[in-house]
Amino acid sequence: MISELRKVMPLRLQVSTLFLFIMWLFFQAYQPWLPIDQDLLYSTGSFDNVTDLSGWNREHGRVNWSDDTGYVSLTPSSRLRFNLPTVSGDLLLSSGKIKSEGITEGRHEWDAARIMVYFEDDSGQINWSHPHNVGFVSGDSDWQTFTTVIKVPAFAANGWIELAHYGKSGLAVFDDVTVNPAVWKKTYAHWQMFFGMTWAAMMMWLIINGNFWSHPWGRAILGCAFLIVVGVTLPPATMFEVASSGVKLSEKMWAAGTQAVSGSPEYSNDSSNDSGNAPPAQITKTDKAQTQVTAGTVSQALPETSTQVSEETKPDKAQPQAISTTGFELKPATVQNMGHLALFCLLGFLVIKAYAFKYKPGLIAYSLALFAVSTEVLQLVIDGRLFGAVDLVLDLVGTAIGGIAALLLGHIHQLKRLL
Repeated sequence: MISELRKVMPLRLQVSTLFLFIMWLFFQAYQPWLPIDQDLLYSTGSFDNVTDLSGWNREHGRVNWSDDTGYVSLTPSSRLRFNLPTVSGDLLLSSGKIKSEGITEGRHEWDAARIMVYFEDDSGQINWSHPHNVGFVSGDSDWQTFTTVIKVPAFAANGWIELAHYGKSGLAVFDDVTVNPAVWKKTYAHWQMFFGMTWAAMMMWLIINGNFWSHPWGRAILGCAFLIVVGVTLPPATMFEVASSGVKLSEKMWAAGTQAVSGSPEYSNDSSNDSGNAPPAQITKTDKAQTQVTAGTVSQALPETSTQVSEETKPDKAQPQAISTTGFELKPATVQNMGHLALFCLLGFLVIKAYAFKYKPGLIAYSLALFAVSTEVLQLVIDGRLFGAVDLVLDLVGTAIGGIAALLLGHIHQLKRLL
């Protein structure tokens, strides 16, 4: 069987596939953090009795609680949050259970039943580029437990954990929500180093055996692959700044182009404060009366809060605004996705151009797919990064588009020669 496999796939690809699978499997099972102190919610996230609601602020919508169930449920556009102490650099181990009943998601997949931890700066602005998602579900789903670690950023002046229903319909149910200070396990850095260095050694082995330096297109392929690796290993905040710069540049180009055609810019900077992971509405300051939580036969008063959800808000200076161009909105997240697509499209084009008639099509396609998977698996050893199924799909689609374009251009070139 092994000899038959080697006829189809070289040993180096077999070893690489096995390593990537083991690396992915290891980080699914390994939890690199340890809680070190008591729950910052003081166990109120269990919602076992009516007094548990005393530390929570209802920001919008309707929040229901009953002592028969011991959990809270939210209707669409409802938000419940708890103020967290913030110390820059601390790790917060956040966990919670979510159940969804007939939830239809909004514009984005995270516009559903959702738990998140986010931070405000001194001016009260929220930087959504910082990791903040704990988990989200939609549709009809039984209890699911989500756990993640979020680092308190340097700009944080205030922190919140929020339970929200951003879907269009249905009921979002939450229970056993906790936030604990945490530390990385001492072994985590060693595992990061081991898998990161092994990944790099594996890539060097593939490069050396691929004879890229001797091929006319080889250096271009290596250059494109290098840009991809740099992109997936940059910290999320840095990537967001790069994407934001792309948005601002596009905004200037669009304004200049529109002004050249019509004499005045015709674009709008009014948009939601959504940078790819932001909720669909911005939090703005306002005065309002004390809020209530319906608790079965008990009406539990919550502390007075000074924030509410506003669907129409002024542009947030902390966030690059989207560009409205005939209904299309360009956002930092869109720029990042376009970057994924473009780089892998270029890589697919170069590889097919170089090796289409030298190796079997199946082997080339597998090698490209393996590289796309490897860049996502590599992010498991980068702080703040995760394996992204959506990104992987974009990578594979981009590779396919580039490869097909290279084949079409090759056939057109051959036809021209015959004619």
